[in-house]
Amino acid sequence: MPLSLSELPSKPRTHGLRRTSVATELGGARTAPIPVAWEDGKATDFVLDNGMEVVVIPNHRAPIVTHMVWYKIGSADEPPGKSGIAHFFEHLMFKATTNHAAGEFDRAVFEIGGSQNAFTSSDYTAFYQTVAPSALELMMSFEADRMRNLILTDDVVKTERDVVIEERRSSTDTNPQDVLHEEIDATLWQNQPYRIPIIGWMQEIEQLNRVDATAFYEKYYWPNNS
Repeated sequence: MPLSLSELPSKPRTHGLRRTSVATELGGARTAPIPVAWEDGKATDFVLDNGMEVVVIPNHRAPIVTHMVWYKIGSADEPPGKSGIAHFFEHLMFKATTNHAAGEFDRAVFEIGGSQNAFTSSDYTAFYQTVAPSALELMMSFEADRMRNLILTDDVVKTERDVVIEERRSSTDTNPQDVLHEEIDATLWQNQPYRIPIIGWMQEIEQLNRVDATAFYEKYYWPNNS
């Protein structure tokens, strides 16, 4: 039986908290006991036994639910010499797990008319799905699974690294405005981690490997860091 997010084990925190981490916007679905009555637009938050913070924001304007998982790890937290690994790992989270083949999560969402995506910032990495309320539990089970059960092989990591390299080459290196913005940030922030582009520097992306990805996963992708 697949685990839910609330059943995942916790790990001692790896760095200081900076932001709310899990948000679920509901359109008529209830997933856990909440101590106050729901009112549209009124946020309620609570912490599960495994340390995961949950935020519920009711919105009944449409019969849908947006389920989001936010990890407290972004490009500003990356180890020296590993720029781009937070964004790179966002890509890897869509690969196979011990329970689901690569692409199965996407198909499960699209087959019910939903949508999903992910993004990385300087301070966090987020994954989200918008689906019918009846599919909320399924979305949670998929997220719980990939939080702890990713299969990271050399081939998987190399293939996705090449995708990110091409993304950098086609969307940043060929865009003079983006190159200028990188130079401005590098000058403005000087010795601060915000000087490093979220996608990473090309020469460092090219060196990322399975050992790096596995260490990153084991350090940051836990319920009490989300």
